This record gives sequence, structure tokens and C-alpha cells, in this order.
Amino acid sequence: MLLPMVNDTSNLSVFQSLSPYTCLPPLAREPQPLTAHRSHPDSADLLSALSQEEQDLIGPVVALGYPLHRAIVALQKTGRQSLSQFLNYLSACDRLLRQGYEEGLVEEAMEMFQFSESQAGEFLRLWEQFSDMGFQQDRIKEVLLVHGNRREQALEELVACAQ
Repeated sequence: MLLPMVNDTSNLSVFQSLSPYTCLPPLAREPQPLTAHRSHPDSADLLSALSQEEQDLIGPVVALGYPLHRAIVALQKTGRQSLSQFLNYLSACDRLLRQGYEEGLVEEAMEMFQFSESQAGEFLRLWEQFSDMGFQQDRIKEVLLVHGNRREQALEELVACAQ
């Protein structure tokens, strides 16, 4: 299912085409059409690499306030086959980012746990705790994956390896 093209003068069609249950970020500023992002060199490069179908899908989402780069990453990770999966991924990432986690780590956690917000959130919470304890970040990631986010087992292994 594809969203209709965004009309540069009205975003009404965007809101009508989304499910009322779709979780969207709060608008930080006035919504902008996709073409407004062409003024940024990196954005223009990203947009030119997209097919028209992908631009048609991303346009309404960007107009609603999601950053272009995040929308493109979400599209790449979730694919074009499911609009709901694409929007759910963006919404989950947005909620995790609002908790203060770094964007790259959020994207990695979402991918590691096949877009499960609860599992990615638990991973990020534990990763932050163990990082604050001084353990190596790559080792934390490995141990949490091996132990399925089980805190006690992961911590035991981290402590044993540190000695």
C-alpha cells in the first residue's frame, strides 16, 4: 500500500491516508514538502538515490516531521512491502531516541532484535548500565545477544571476562 503524493500546498491528504492508530512524532516545526529537503547537499544525494515509488512513500512521512535520513534508513531496513512496518519502525525509533539513546545504537538494536521495540529497549537499557560500569561496548553487545538480554547472566560473564 502506497501513500499518495504530498500536495505542496496542503498536507491534508497525508493525514487522511494514515491510520488513526499510527504513532507520529510531535511536530517540532511547520511540516515541509519533500522538495524542501533538496537544499541540503546530503539530502539531495539521498533523494536522488531513491526510486519514485520510494520518494512517494517517504514524502508524506517527512512532511509529518520525521527527519529525511531516518525515514530513508527505516525504508532500507524494513523494505517497501509494508507501510505499517515502516511507520512502526520509525515510531519505535522515535520513542527510544526520546529516552536519550544514540541514534546509531537505536538503529542497530532495532535491527538486532528484528524491529522489536521492547527487546531493543531492554538491550539499550542494559547496554547503558554496563557501559556506565566500564565494560567494553563491543563485549557488552556480544554478551547481551548471547544471553538474550538476561541481565544477571550477561553481568556474570562480563565480570568473569574482566578478571
